[in-house]
Amino acid sequence: MRLEPSPIRRAAVLACLVLALAAPAGAAEENEAALSKIVELNKKALVAYDSLDMETASALLHQALNVCKKAGLESHPTVARTHLHLGVVYISGLKFPELGLAEFREALTIDPKIQITKSLSNPEVQAAFAEAQSPDSAPAATGKRVPFPTGQEPAGGPALDAALGVARINHPPVTHANQGRGIEIKALVPPGMGAAKVILAYRAQDADDFLAREMTPLEGAKGWVHESIPAEATRGAWVAYYIEAQDADDQTVAQNGSPEAPRQITLFPENAADEIVPGGPGKARGRPGLGRGVWLVLALGSGGGYHRGSPEMNPEDASGHGLTDSGFAPAQLLHVAPEIGYFQRDNLILSAQGRFQYVTGTQDVHIGQKTYHPAVMAFAGLAKATWLPARPGRRFQPFGSAMLGAGQIRHVITTPASANLTGCGRGPTCPDTVLGGLGLLGAGAGFRYRLTESFGFYAALNLLAGLPHFMVNGDLNAGFVLVR
Repeated sequence: MRLEPSPIRRAAVLACLVLALAAPAGAAEENEAALSKIVELNKKALVAYDSLDMETASALLHQALNVCKKAGLESHPTVARTHLHLGVVYISGLKFPELGLAEFREALTIDPKIQITKSLSNPEVQAAFAEAQSPDSAPAATGKRVPFPTGQEPAGGPALDAALGVARINHPPVTHANQGRGIEIKALVPPGMGAAKVILAYRAQDADDFLAREMTPLEGAKGWVHESIPAEATRGAWVAYYIEAQDADDQTVAQNGSPEAPRQITLFPENAADEIVPGGPGKARGRPGLGRGVWLVLALGSGGGYHRGSPEMNPEDASGHGLTDSGFAPAQLLHVAPEIGYFQRDNLILSAQGRFQYVTGTQDVHIGQKTYHPAVMAFAGLAKATWLPARPGRRFQPFGSAMLGAGQIRHVITTPASANLTGCGRGPTCPDTVLGGLGLLGAGAGFRYRLTESFGFYAALNLLAGLPHFMVNGDLNAGFVLVR
């Protein structure tokens, strides 16, 4: 016997059907609203970036990522674009290349085909993006993705928030400092993280536990906080530290470093020579400067100086006597001076520089039925040692150089009228060249002006002496330098 469903049962079934049909529609509307908000936050962030307000741009992009997390849209292409924008802000604006690289990797994990918008691209950003695309550059697996989880984290609460926030405290790491002095630590904590206070925890080399200080807002820098590791904690070979953001209940919401894996600062006496730190991390403790890497320069230049020697095309006067010219003359017209080297230490570059001179202003010599053509090129190669004395982090970076090499330099002269030459045309004088070299020894000074973290303007004045063909020549070179 079949029983008819009661009116209450029919109503319950109908309600379930309505809810089942309405849920996807409601979720779709919520997702659409979340995506619209993420897009709008990205637009505002790019406006702030164009206005050079990097802190606001970073805060807006962090807010966009929080929206996508709450909406469960971690794998959406729009979220990948947000990570990409945040990476550009980190690298090109806030100068945190490691954090930017992590954001680029996150974007590529979500959307492997994503590309940087041309308007946001520069050599520094392109280099970091290429590194993020390289499989060899990916960090070793740690069981979780930063800043989004992989599903292996705790289900929720402060532990999950900490996992999500590891890369959210933006901090330029301090790696070297002087012993016996306080060390200022700065960090950018974006709004929306839920941080009520930020703690700087530090441990001296001979201490057993971390001590903590609350960080305070940095005047005139929105979102930034700072505090110092005291001088009494910096008397050893190193000091360890980490930064922790806490909510109103003193629960951890984000960290940069941790008690188990803190950041470490190598300490050394002022004016101490480079050496290995006893008991330290086993790294050379040179002054932090531009950092180890490759030094590439492409410059153009010209110059001139003093010479003493025989004209190359007209070594004898009209009477057959040897002709000698001495004095000052230009090395016209110009030369190309490419240079490639590496950082042997943070403030010492060993490099090789070429000097490819293009000579103008001379003319052919006609003797009898023969025509002789003057030299139009001169080549030289130099081994260089360049010292960078300025404090690290400066946009303007002066340097001094010592050079040793071999090659030729040519000065353009006009032979004296008393030589009464006839092979160069109507007059008794002849435009000619005097050769300097073969051995070259010199010194130089100049500067690098950073336009980005790795790319900048380069200018140098070099003074070279040549033997056995005596010449003292000054070159002024200008161009661009790339540090990788």
